[in-house]
Amino acid sequence: MTAVTHDFAAPRSRVLTAILGAGLTAGVFDFTIACVESGKPPLFIGKAVATGWFGKAAFQGGLDVSLIGVASHFAIMLCFAAAFVLASVREPALRRWFFIAGPLYGAVVFDVMRFVVMPLSAAGYGMPKPPVLFVEVAGHVFLVGLVIASWARAMLGRA
Repeated sequence: MTAVTHDFAAPRSRVLTAILGAGLTAGVFDFTIACVESGKPPLFIGKAVATGWFGKAAFQGGLDVSLIGVASHFAIMLCFAAAFVLASVREPALRRWFFIAGPLYGAVVFDVMRFVVMPLSAAGYGMPKPPVLFVEVAGHVFLVGLVIASWARAMLGRA
C-alpha cells in the first residue's frame, strides 16, 4: 500500500509568490497574445475585456473602462493561478509532471473562459475561427497553463 502525502508544509510566502508570479506572468503573456493577434492596442483590449461588465458600451468608455478591463483580466488570471497552485499543494504530482499538467490546465482555462465565463458575461459568446482559434488555444496551453505550472514547481519544488 502506498502512503498518500500532501505538501501542506509549503511555506505560505512561497505559495503566495507562486500564485502572484504565475498569475501576473501568464496574464501578461495572455494579454500580449490578444494584442498581437488582434492588432489592437492594449487600451482597446482592456475595453474588450470590460465588455464582460458593461457590454458593447465599454467601447465608448475611456481610460477608466480600459483599466477596469485590465484589472479584471489580471484578477481572473490570478484566480486560475491560485486554483492550480493550491491544487498542486494538495496533489504534488501536478508539480512533478508540470510539463503535462500545465498544458492540460491551459486547455481547461481556455474551455472555462470560452464556454462558461464569456457566455455568462455581458460580452456574449463568440468562438474564433481558425487560425485565430489555434493561436488562442496554443497560447492558453503553453503561455498560460505551462507558465502557471512552471511557477508552482519553481516555487514549491518537485515534490
